[in-house]
Amino acid sequence: MTTRAGHDAKLVVAILLVTMAMGMLDAISLLHLKIFAGYMTATIILMAVNIATSQAIVLSGLEAIGFYFLGAMLGGRLVRRQRSIRAIVGDILLGVGAMVGLAAWIWSANIPGDIYVTLALLSCAMGLQTSATRHAKLPDMVLPAATMVLHGLAHNSSAAGGSSSGTLRRVAAILSLFVGAAIGTLVSGRSVSLGIALAGGTIVVAGGLLLLRRHPLAFHLDRMSIP
Repeated sequence: MTTRAGHDAKLVVAILLVTMAMGMLDAISLLHLKIFAGYMTATIILMAVNIATSQAIVLSGLEAIGFYFLGAMLGGRLVRRQRSIRAIVGDILLGVGAMVGLAAWIWSANIPGDIYVTLALLSCAMGLQTSATRHAKLPDMVLPAATMVLHGLAHNSSAAGGSSSGTLRRVAAILSLFVGAAIGTLVSGRSVSLGIALAGGTIVVAGGLLLLRRHPLAFHLDRMSIP
């Protein structure tokens, strides 16, 4: 039996899809909810800026942080089950995709308080999603954020004395985030609910890929490893 030299190809592809979906949701959150549902660093900074300039987005920020925390606690419980990494991450991502889909429906239904319900669902889903990507244990791809990926790209480059291992994976992550944000901006400009639903569908595809077994694509990815 040979030892896998790189990272699980299924996990890498799935996390790239999740990164694209997070780019969509971050763009939609910023443009239409005026706060980030999954990027807590930016949420805290926005809260501070709004307090300093006497603007009223503080309650939305507290809501996002609270529900993200709740999702992360639930995710912490789920990743500690005795199952394979693929199965755990796949299960969580399917649940995250369903929650995001529900948020899209809430937005489209125009119910009272739909902005706050949508923000709560998305923030909780993002807390769960972060637990899933952390459990995948891919270097610099624990969070769908460009900061650590860019740092890893430079830090491990040949110019910095590194081996340049993982360069293509890191570049793909940055491009996925960029493309996702562009798609989220363009689609939500026509329909916010459609943009959210598209992100949810992308996450469901990522989760389904990890649970896929008897399919030519699954067999092909099972034989691959990515640096």
